[in-house]
Amino acid sequence: MKMLVPSVVAVTTVCLLAGCESEGLSPRETATVSYPNYILSLESGPSGPTGAPQKIIAPIRLAVAQIGEDAPPEAMLDKLAGQKSLVASVTGLPLPADNFSPFGRFARQAPDYASPAKALCGLAQSAGADYVLIIGGTLDSWRHDNSLSALDATIVGGAIVPAAKINVEGRGAGTLISTATCRPVLFVSADTRTSGMSPDFLVNGKTAALDAQVRDQLAAKLTEQFLNRLGACAVH
Repeated sequence: MKMLVPSVVAVTTVCLLAGCESEGLSPRETATVSYPNYILSLESGPSGPTGAPQKIIAPIRLAVAQIGEDAPPEAMLDKLAGQKSLVASVTGLPLPADNFSPFGRFARQAPDYASPAKALCGLAQSAGADYVLIIGGTLDSWRHDNSLSALDATIVGGAIVPAAKINVEGRGAGTLISTATCRPVLFVSADTRTSGMSPDFLVNGKTAALDAQVRDQLAAKLTEQFLNRLGACAVH
């Protein structure tokens, strides 16, 4: 315990000095409205009368929702729709992150994540889907200054000298949920990272560009992982 506290303090200090920032897979996915909040609110336990896991019979009719977005990435929907042996149809659904306000009644009681999750399952059923895939995740970014950072003191140096290395690391996850039971039946995850150099004055724009790149990579990896897992466990 004596070693743990200084370590945590040291990591926190380094993170603050390096300018660490955290975001969701969607910029609108927050610590309050995040993937774990929704998934942990789902009903657990066996979905069948014998206690056996629910069988997935392919091709499935699928709905997809990304936490914080009105619709999931179009590239993801197109990729899923192209796998006709596994996915008979795919529909994008909204899962906005503005359901929970930091003010009002939610400030005095724990947010109810189960209700919107069940509402999403009901909406997916209305759209003709047997399953709904919820995706979310986190992005962490930080910067390291190199020996050229001394030149950032000048306007010209700050605008043209690549004195900062920006690092972005992302982790994404997805859960396939039965719309009939609102219970999870399949899980996938993916991670990726990238980095780039930037002048001091352009760090924010470069970070935003790298964030977008990582989000696209995570969406692609999650799609691939999902199709692989579905192909391995589904009954044709």
